[in-house]
Amino acid sequence: MQRRALLVGLCAALVAGPAAAAGGSGGGSQAPATRQERLTSAESFVPMPTLSAGVLQRASTRGTLVVDMGIDVPDAALRERAQRNGPRLRDALRTALAVYANTYYRDRTAPDPTQLTRLMQQSIDQALGAPGARVLLVNIIYQRRSS
Repeated sequence: MQRRALLVGLCAALVAGPAAAAGGSGGGSQAPATRQERLTSAESFVPMPTLSAGVLQRASTRGTLVVDMGIDVPDAALRERAQRNGPRLRDALRTALAVYANTYYRDRTAPDPTQLTRLMQQSIDQALGAPGARVLLVNIIYQRRSS
């Protein structure tokens, strides 16, 4: 009986999958939302990829800090500059996260978003060469390493 239910469910999923991907029974199809559209509709928001850094204490890995974020750049010229210098900004942000993870963060405590934002803001301002971009944290996760 369980096999029959599983088989019926699998067949239904196979039949419904292409119809859902094609936009269902409606005539218009809608493109999937981009990451920026899922977070905000503001044109000034520049999303950054998910960043992670290992938490090292006493010469061993304790866990990993994972950060989702973006930057808000209201000035169009500075936003264009930020988009052109994406690799430099990502490198500066990864470095700031690594500094936070290995210098300021302590294992089994809640991450401090204020301290992390301050470090990332300094790195963005330095990489862009001018103030005007604002760091916005979306999510901070600490994944403790299992022993």
